[in-house]
Amino acid sequence: MHQATPSYYHIAVEPAPERVGQVQRIVAAHTRYWGLERLTPSTVRGLGLLLELAMEGRPDSRIEVEAWWTGQHLISAVSYENPDSGASHGFTRRCSAQLAALSDGWGSCTRQARRIVWFSLRSRTGVREVLVPKLPVPDASEALQLPRSAPADLAPRPVPVTTGTAS
Repeated sequence: MHQATPSYYHIAVEPAPERVGQVQRIVAAHTRYWGLERLTPSTVRGLGLLLELAMEGRPDSRIEVEAWWTGQHLISAVSYENPDSGASHGFTRRCSAQLAALSDGWGSCTRQARRIVWFSLRSRTGVREVLVPKLPVPDASEALQLPRSAPADLAPRPVPVTTGTAS
């Protein structure tokens, strides 16, 4: 069952290929603790993709990983130093297409020479649709029937009948 209270997790990571799997396992443990087992595989894949992107050509940069559970959405973000803040360093079409395919929403921005890439997964298990028996769709002859009683203001008014006597 999902925790109703919002939760947050943050970790700073040194860029090394062996850290990707470690961070994925740590975040997977947090999502399971929050009761989000169904979202764990997509979260782990997305974070792996973003961590590899952040480590490309940046052996000395500090990487930060964050995860928020809002009660309806799990938002995961990776931020890393990006000296060329105007360009989208390493964010290729392939990377953005994979991120879009596994998430409900994603985005990126630059803030104070750091690039932040995030994605969001919505929890659909808490939404329940009430099951009600559905009535069959009426056929054309039933759908065209006139109402059995007309509202009072639309009912026909009686026409006064005058009986005339010849004088």
